[in-house]
Amino acid sequence: MVSEDSVGVGSVIDGFKLEKEIGRGGMGVVYKAHELSLNRKVALKILSQRLYSDKEFIERFKREAQVIAALNHSNIVSILSYGKEQGLHYFAMEYISGKDLGQILKEKGSIVLAEALSITSQVASALAEAGSRGVVHRDLKPSNIMLDDMGRAKVTDFGVAHFQDSGTKLTQTGLFLGTPEYASPEQATGRPLDVRSDIYALGAVLYRMLSGRPPITGESPLAVVTKIATETVTPIGQVNTALPRPVCDLIDKMMAKDISERFQTPHEVLNAVNECIDSMERDVPLAKGGPPDAGSVPPPVGVHRRARARLWGGIAGIVMAVLLIVWLVEGGFLKKKSDTDYSISEESSRELDTEGPVSEKAEHRLSASVSAVGTVNEEEPGKKAYDTEPIIAEKHVIKTSSAKEVLPLPKIPTVLMVVSGDQSMAPLVRTHLESVLQQSGLRVASVSEVPVLRRKMQFGETPITWHSVKQIVPKGKAQILLLAEVQKTGSMNLTYYGRTQEMTTATFSARAVDMATGISVATPASGSVKFTSLNMEKNFREIITSAAGSMGPEMKGYWEEKLK
Repeated sequence: MVSEDSVGVGSVIDGFKLEKEIGRGGMGVVYKAHELSLNRKVALKILSQRLYSDKEFIERFKREAQVIAALNHSNIVSILSYGKEQGLHYFAMEYISGKDLGQILKEKGSIVLAEALSITSQVASALAEAGSRGVVHRDLKPSNIMLDDMGRAKVTDFGVAHFQDSGTKLTQTGLFLGTPEYASPEQATGRPLDVRSDIYALGAVLYRMLSGRPPITGESPLAVVTKIATETVTPIGQVNTALPRPVCDLIDKMMAKDISERFQTPHEVLNAVNECIDSMERDVPLAKGGPPDAGSVPPPVGVHRRARARLWGGIAGIVMAVLLIVWLVEGGFLKKKSDTDYSISEESSRELDTEGPVSEKAEHRLSASVSAVGTVNEEEPGKKAYDTEPIIAEKHVIKTSSAKEVLPLPKIPTVLMVVSGDQSMAPLVRTHLESVLQQSGLRVASVSEVPVLRRKMQFGETPITWHSVKQIVPKGKAQILLLAEVQKTGSMNLTYYGRTQEMTTATFSARAVDMATGISVATPASGSVKFTSLNMEKNFREIITSAAGSMGPEMKGYWEEKLK
């Protein structure tokens, strides 16, 4: 048996002299070779010996040869022979003088529209032939499309293809042998595949040719699979705005996430591509791709009429706003202010008298309290908390003989964090929220520091609201309450390199309020996170840091204003 290491340029394998290595992958090596008996150039594919211990790889290699042999089409590479020589499994294919589409895209970035549609038309024709024989390619991507010197496309590498009517184990394995950027959503989730999966892949290849990038990318194959299964591809028309609408519609339909919304056969794709070519030849010059100059695009028909309508609509809106302000000032707002003055004079005259005239700081607190108008009072759902409430709450800060028992406000507030919901994820939310707050110099207290609250939460004895928590937490224990919640919303299985991972989707939310008044002290945060066991911690950290990153500085700013 010949060692794989001893085989190379100059070696002769069963009458084929190896002249040049032209490709190497996970399954083996492809050489340009000279068939001595017939004096012709061929491409000789040799299975890697490291795979010989697994009979399934040998069967897959034979199956590739059988699949190609069953197909006879000008846009599918032809197989010439299959054999085993000196312990090496090989098969010979027609040699194509040219480059694969992946190499061309790497060099050029993108391809002009006319050429891209021509390639798509040829590959669709090849898929129609394969589909008529019940063959699904399952690994269609730029590197598996050869272009000869005349621009003719040839589909290659049927190594993971299968016959739809076959039920062998071989057809159920090996979804991805490379980067799965062109895989369909059903392929990413391990569902059954048919020719519509190849149509999706061809749409993704056309997307790549016209946009200069794959439709979905990620930092790892698993990240790509996750996005394919869960996210929607950005429409090609938003990436390359120069493309004609029929071409955008073509790609969008080929890549529909729902398999039933795609073209159902390659013949339908072929007809749609040819219609695009015909319509552009009749109506407009072919675009080369890339966004057009914004200054050269005339406004759509009717744009001036719409602009005038918007102008009159804006004027009407301004008039209505002025009328509303007048009503508020003369009817509503002045009444509220008089109510406020009454509440202060009746309940706080003694405190105000001891301090003399209203200070600038008090005026600041009065103006700041207007932000509370319209917020919901949690003690009485549905009732509005007007500006009188925070002023009454803050009156105890004024130094009087009756305020001796009130604790002074600390320079740095303590934030009590309460995380409810799915307790398998709550620790991660708590950890990363705490990190966000500590970066702003805030002290964070947990429920474990309030035993009564912890016990009531464990047994579900109390609702997690500001009012209920305030009644339990000792006075002075915390000045700000952060209420967070995390819930699992779904899960699905991802198939990746023959393995299955469960991907979980969860949502989280967080809001912070003044412990004394219930007033919001920071912009609420919320987000959705998708994760597997491999990236759970990382994904939670990223989404929480992004969504809640401003909460710490906002809490700190609120407290500094309150101390003034």
